[in-house]
Amino acid sequence: MHKIYWEENYLENIYMLYLNHDEVRHKDLKNKMGRAKSVVTKAISTLVERGYVTYGEDKIIRFTDAGLHIAEKVHRKHLYLIEFLLKTGIDRERADIEACHIEHVLSDDSFEKIKKFIGEKL
Repeated sequence: MHKIYWEENYLENIYMLYLNHDEVRHKDLKNKMGRAKSVVTKAISTLVERGYVTYGEDKIIRFTDAGLHIAEKVHRKHLYLIEFLLKTGIDRERADIEACHIEHVLSDDSFEKIKKFIGEKL
């Protein structure tokens, strides 16, 4: 079963911020995603309720094991799909945008079958 698109999108964006920063705060996520403060606050609150992140008095967003697992999986899909789309001749900007959409609707099983069909090496 798919996670909700926006949840995966927020988790992946938090993950990408962590690739370059030791700490990720509300304002970092707000700036990266270009969303209103209230929207990001609600999203973080929902991710906390679902058990994907923790967010305390220090205002640092931290992954739980479950949240990190989802974020890493979605990010791996994203990178693979970008490479696939680039190999087909799609320009980088469009490949990035379209990979972001595809990664959220493509089941893990279908993704693994596509990788097997195409080959792990792109």
